[in-house]
Amino acid sequence: MQIVPMNAETLHKAKALVDSVFPHQAPTERLFFWAWERKDQLAVRFGLSLLGVTDIGDFWLALDDEGAVLGTVGLYRYRKDSDEAVWLSWYCVSPQARGQGVGASLLDFAIDRARESGARYLRLYTGDDAIMAKAQEVYESRGLQVYETRNRVFYRLIRRQLELT
Repeated sequence: MQIVPMNAETLHKAKALVDSVFPHQAPTERLFFWAWERKDQLAVRFGLSLLGVTDIGDFWLALDDEGAVLGTVGLYRYRKDSDEAVWLSWYCVSPQARGQGVGASLLDFAIDRARESGARYLRLYTGDDAIMAKAQEVYESRGLQVYETRNRVFYRLIRRQLELT
């Protein structure tokens, strides 16, 4: 397995994996990869700014020896805490690759990149859906602690963070 930066050629593979792992994305989440591909366009940057995203960030893919996508991970920044935190984005592992250390490797990779960015915290939001149960275990094992929960209509929103300093 190798972890490589996402680029225009691998974007469609990453999107296909994310869509299959998270079939019930919010409309703004569904537009994320579209926006990433067009992040240099003024109108897209303006739209992201309206959503509070100051930097759509970098994304990486875990690939097998044949180039199939095993997992994805990314980092981005929100305006509200951009001076202190980077946020984990689109962290997911293909169902066929689970239990092989792909998720742990991707999360460790993202933690290292977050530290290199100079941020004080790595943050993420997740839910209590059953498909996220294994991810919760990986977050816990890497020290990402729950700092906020909110009840939503169909799920419970969970925010986690790891102090990087």
